[in-house]
Amino acid sequence: MNLIPQLKTAIKKSPKEPMPSAEASEPQAAPHPTDDIRDLDALAAMLQQLQTRNQQYQRAIDALIAARRVVNGWDPKPEPELIWSVRRDVLVALGDQEALARFDQEHGQDLATEKAERLAATQQALEAPARVKALEQYITDLAAEMTRDVDEGFIFEEMKRLFQPSAQRMLEAAQDFVRAWQEMRTVESALKSGLRLTHYSVQGDRRTGYDMTLISAPADGDLLPSFIEGLDHEELNALNLKFRRWDDVLSQEITQRLRDAGIPASRLHVYHVGAASDERPIFAPDPNPPRKRPQESPFGRGTVVTIQT
Repeated sequence: MNLIPQLKTAIKKSPKEPMPSAEASEPQAAPHPTDDIRDLDALAAMLQQLQTRNQQYQRAIDALIAARRVVNGWDPKPEPELIWSVRRDVLVALGDQEALARFDQEHGQDLATEKAERLAATQQALEAPARVKALEQYITDLAAEMTRDVDEGFIFEEMKRLFQPSAQRMLEAAQDFVRAWQEMRTVESALKSGLRLTHYSVQGDRRTGYDMTLISAPADGDLLPSFIEGLDHEELNALNLKFRRWDDVLSQEITQRLRDAGIPASRLHVYHVGAASDERPIFAPDPNPPRKRPQESPFGRGTVVTIQT
């Protein structure tokens, strides 16, 4: 029974946590981002089911490759031993019933083993085409189950739910940053407008005055300019470097939280059934295809001609 729809419904119906009261006097500690990664049962169940089908799909592909090798004659057929069968045939040809009966009594198990090996070798070759067909149908059915039961819309909604608290904290911090940035730029503009002097020569030529720049222009991809008067240059560069990167420690913590909730660590695949008009075989590349012999030249080896001068 598929319990994923029930888990998804339970998540939608679960009560949201109450917003903190504005009248609370004690400041609360800032939440850790990993605390937002919770209520993952439905998501984990869906991805675990997909992981199981991925494993089934790969096993079926491996079996399909092996069956195709038999059909194509790429694997040498096992040669059963016929030591005891041949010896018995000789006794039958001689017509010595007493020796034949004694031989059957002494080597009955050996004869049975040889017969089973011969039947297995013959059966493998006879069943290979039907096995290929059955495996292709099983793989097609498995792909249909994957596309039917995996709800990427639900996965995306879960991603948004887990991401939204972090985005909200970023927005609040960005609002504070914008206010501080606006203040700094306004102060610089007002000071430059009120205190900058204009220089001329006595001949009326415009002269360059003292550089009153307090803030340089940010470089592409940087959050802050590399020069802000009164601030440490190295500290600004460190902030820009951190702005362009993500937090490796936090990434590992969130990844571990997902794994602890039962979400598979490996990359999962969703296979789709091809169109009815697509007659191509199921893609299952053989990792060890037979080597092709180089085509022989129709002219044979080159002839060396020596010219005496």
